[in-house]
Order: sequence, then C-alpha cells, then structure tokens
Amino acid sequence: MIHKGRVLQKIKNEDMACLNELIELYYPDIFRYCLWHTSNRQTAEDATQETFLKAVRYFGKYIHSGKFKSYIYKIASNVCIDIWRKKKADSLSGDLPYVEKGFSEAESYADLKELVWKLPKKYREIVLLRFAQDLSLREIAEMENIHLRTVQSRLRSALKQIRKSMKKGEENHE
Repeated sequence: MIHKGRVLQKIKNEDMACLNELIELYYPDIFRYCLWHTSNRQTAEDATQETFLKAVRYFGKYIHSGKFKSYIYKIASNVCIDIWRKKKADSLSGDLPYVEKGFSEAESYADLKELVWKLPKKYREIVLLRFAQDLSLREIAEMENIHLRTVQSRLRSALKQIRKSMKKGEENHE
C-alpha cells in the first residue's frame, strides 16, 4: 500500500522515482474529474496528463500541509477551464460531442448529469467534487478557497434545486 505522505516527502527530497507512485495514487480520481468537465475521453486524458505535468512543474511551490488532494484538484480545475476556454475560442461547437458508451446506456445517470449541469457554476462544482469525486466538505472548501459553511450552504441549495427539477420532470411525464 502506497503512503501518500511518504511519497510527497520523497518527491520533495527530489526522489523523482516516486512520481509514478504519486500518479498511481491520484490518476483515477483526477481522470474522472476531468471526464466530467470535458466533452470526451481523449480530452479528459489530455487534461489529466496536463494536471500532473503542472503538479510536478510547480511541486517546489507546494507547501506540504496534508492538503495535496485539494492542491491537485485545483490544478485539474484550472486545466479544464483552460481547455473549455480554448474550445470556445476555436468555435468548434458545430461538432457533436463524443459520448462514452457506458454513459449513453445509463439513462438515469445522463438525466442526473443534465440536472447537475443546469445548476449555477458555484453549485455545480461543489456537487461534482462532493459526489462524483468523493471529496470531503473541508477539502472542497480548501480547493475553492471558501468557508466550510459556504460549501455546506451551497451544497444544500444545489440539492434542493436538483430535487425541485426532478419533481418538475416527474410532473411533466404524468
């Protein structure tokens, strides 16, 4: 079993052989996060790789305080925002986005994803980090640089909006 604190300390001591261990620890979660924020698997893989490149490039500036998970998610968030801005600037909106096979088969998952994407950005990000990435409320507060109470309040509001939209959808199907 890989111990996160030891891996980070070894990297800080310039033992670069431990980078693979760091990537193994966080790659699946960061990839899943990027997949939520990009239009296809290839873009998510690119975003994940870019996240780790930036994490390594700026590792010297990271002050180890037990918050590396928040740190790497913040990098991933910024990378995904940059990709979104670039795509918007390139105006490639005419292309239909690629949808992963497994996603298209899960209708309820797609409906939930649509409801989440309809939330205001400040709510959507908290819902994704909490439920899709399983971050704690405290980790989300650190990553988003907001108070814990604000995270709690926004999450509560987001869930109310999702519930309200679900009820509205059920009424329309009757």
